[in-house]
Amino acid sequence: MEAFAGIDLAFAKKKRLPVCLCKRENGRLIPFPLDKHNAPIPPRGRGNAASIKLSDVDEFAKETVNYLRDLESHFCVSITRIAIDAPSEPRLESLKRRSAESALDHEGISCFTTPSALEFEVKVARAKAHLNGGGSESTLPAANQLWMQVGFALFKQLRTKWECLEVYPQATMHVLGASKLHKSKKEGLSAQMKAIVQYTGWDVPIAALKRVVCGPAHDGLDAYSSAWIASLDPKERQPLGIPPDDVIWVPNLSKLRTIGTS
Repeated sequence: MEAFAGIDLAFAKKKRLPVCLCKRENGRLIPFPLDKHNAPIPPRGRGNAASIKLSDVDEFAKETVNYLRDLESHFCVSITRIAIDAPSEPRLESLKRRSAESALDHEGISCFTTPSALEFEVKVARAKAHLNGGGSESTLPAANQLWMQVGFALFKQLRTKWECLEVYPQATMHVLGASKLHKSKKEGLSAQMKAIVQYTGWDVPIAALKRVVCGPAHDGLDAYSSAWIASLDPKERQPLGIPPDDVIWVPNLSKLRTIGTS
């Protein structure tokens, strides 16, 4: 059976990686119940300090590969594509912003700038000096960018086994017209859920997200929306940026139809 996966990248200490595994069923995109007691368990994050240790980052990526393989075996499926909510590559030195990020700017969608490889080296050195000098992990410099190295490792490892797409759930919700209220608010989460189920047909209470993704409901929604993008055929999605490595994929609503919900 064909399946699709969405990953809402998280590397917080001891936090389980939010992953959503879905199948198409009668035209709907239905997640597998990953909360079952005998289902494989996703890897845990290691925290900000570990994000600057390539050995820790690479090990986490390998654990994720093994986890996805275990999901395939457990549910008797073959994953066709995986969509990951994280930058896939560092920024080229010649650019101020990745092409994908410039495309987001054009659409009025905010996001952090992805550093270049050289800039990452400087940021890692600064973070190491901070920790060696007794600084706390919670105040690690550039923590809001250093986690991107985990994303690079995931793309590198997962692409050896599966087709992988870079996504940004906020951009997906912008296209759906559901980004005005943030998903951290109950009303925003509800609005985003309603917007996506018009196209996926998985119309369930928001609480159901916790049964299909490890983590809070907003992480579950991001993972599910990512899995939706992974499930779309090439003509059903459109690029923001320049494929194949500097692009964020969003739905092409002109090629999609709304469907009845269950």
